[in-house]
Amino acid sequence: MAIVFLCPAINSPVGGIKVIYRQSEMLRSNGIESYILHPENSQFSCTWFSHNVVHHDGKALSPENDFIVIPEGWASLFGGYCIELGFGYAIYVQNSYCCPVVLPGVSDPKVTKIHDTLIRKIYENADLIMSISDDASKMIALAFPNAQTRKIMRMFCSVDPIFLASSRKEKLITYMSRKLPEHSQRMCFYLDSHLPKNWSVMAINNIAEVEVAKILARSSIFMSFSNLEGLGLPPLEAAISGNIVVGYTGEGGKEYFQKPIFREIVSGDMSNYLAAILVAIREIEDDATQSREYLDQIEKLKAVYSTENQLSHLLKFAAAVDISLKENQVNRNGKTKKEAYFNIKHAEETLRSFLIKNSSDGSFIATSESRRNAPCWCNSGKKFKHCHGALV
Repeated sequence: MAIVFLCPAINSPVGGIKVIYRQSEMLRSNGIESYILHPENSQFSCTWFSHNVVHHDGKALSPENDFIVIPEGWASLFGGYCIELGFGYAIYVQNSYCCPVVLPGVSDPKVTKIHDTLIRKIYENADLIMSISDDASKMIALAFPNAQTRKIMRMFCSVDPIFLASSRKEKLITYMSRKLPEHSQRMCFYLDSHLPKNWSVMAINNIAEVEVAKILARSSIFMSFSNLEGLGLPPLEAAISGNIVVGYTGEGGKEYFQKPIFREIVSGDMSNYLAAILVAIREIEDDATQSREYLDQIEKLKAVYSTENQLSHLLKFAAAVDISLKENQVNRNGKTKKEAYFNIKHAEETLRSFLIKNSSDGSFIATSESRRNAPCWCNSGKKFKHCHGALV
């Protein structure tokens, strides 16, 4: 048995990709064969964080031995491909707000309806559905009520041990500038007129993980601009690094966004956002963050989002995969399936053929590149490939 994680070839800080890499590593270190496969470029490997994953070139995959894990953004691309070729598969939902997947660049309602029918079939036929948060599990059930809830398996990510609180905190406020930049820029403008003179603000953007950890160790307050996410990692990393976290939960973060460390703000509520930051500054200057209540919450977060807890749930998933592969072999009644080659072009053509075949008027289906260059469905004003297309 081998568990093969499909993964986008994006070499910039995207938490979901790091989670996939780490979980493949964990499986291998516990005696379970696992690979990372980048269908867009089989020679690609992330360099913005250290890892020891083993990559697969996508050739000669076997339905008898290989189980495919598909990120939710590629469900329509590779789910139908897996069904056609007879592979067992799971959909890994790290952002429940990317499912059902919207087809960028496709405005024809007939084609959209056909695609929606396909995506429902893909979720309902999945052997397993991996969910990164309680909110993600809830949204999966909402979007696909006919998918059996027993298929949904809660997974946990872990905060890397390099994220640690320092005793030498600075009067520094940090934030990830790639998250809702319009909001963060507005908040920085407001802060400029209200911050005490000895406080400063620093943007964190496109730097190596180890450098992020060093900055968060110095920082005292972290501004969260999470936007419709399965489970935002940066607010967790900041909290464990000893920051008060003020801002948006992204919905998925509600499971950990609790006082005293976390101060939830409704998205767009700039007035209360600013007020909460100023309250946090006063608490820090009064050494409130050294109280037992704060320290106990950090320890609880470390336990829930620990490597041990992540591994425990991952091994349950691997056991379920083993059962699924054996059941699929029985259902084939000894018939073997041909080995297959997984790459993005083959999957694109499979999806394209399905949509054209099921469209009575033969509506035009955009190619991969034209869809990635289309405006993102979330109305951010960015191209899909620079917005939600970069996160899946």
